[in-house]
Amino acid sequence: MMVAMDKPELLAAYEDEIDVEYSQWLVKDEGMAWLTNSAVPAPEPPLAAEELLRVGVDWICVGSNAQNHVARARLESWRGEPARQDGWELTEDFDFTATSGKLLLDTLTTGPASVTERLTLPSPGRYQARAYSWGRTEARRALAETFEVPDGTETYLIQFWGE
Repeated sequence: MMVAMDKPELLAAYEDEIDVEYSQWLVKDEGMAWLTNSAVPAPEPPLAAEELLRVGVDWICVGSNAQNHVARARLESWRGEPARQDGWELTEDFDFTATSGKLLLDTLTTGPASVTERLTLPSPGRYQARAYSWGRTEARRALAETFEVPDGTETYLIQFWGE
């Protein structure tokens, strides 16, 4: 007897604009474990321009190739692993642990993109994830040529699914 494999299913999504400050922005779980447990490392930026992100418990720090501009970001929660997407400049797979399961887009200094909007994962816990970016090369070029990056030059997608 053949058992049909379940197709991946998009459960929830949240999309917004995010202020890129100091060439980075954050995805944070509302649990923010590093604030109450000194053994949990606090958010850290990617170490090199080619590095897309760094990850810790309750945080993802996403690196940009330019500073002080507005990017588009979309977070998605999936049942099952979504198909890989072509056409992005950079992609990275990683593991992520969320202590509350409620994720927000956040800046380094000016606060979250939205006070109320969140991506709600099915439950707290460990997830597999994949990040995509587009426009990093164009952002670097624009910054070098005009010292300004037009809003929306960079676009990011981060997908989460259970293990």
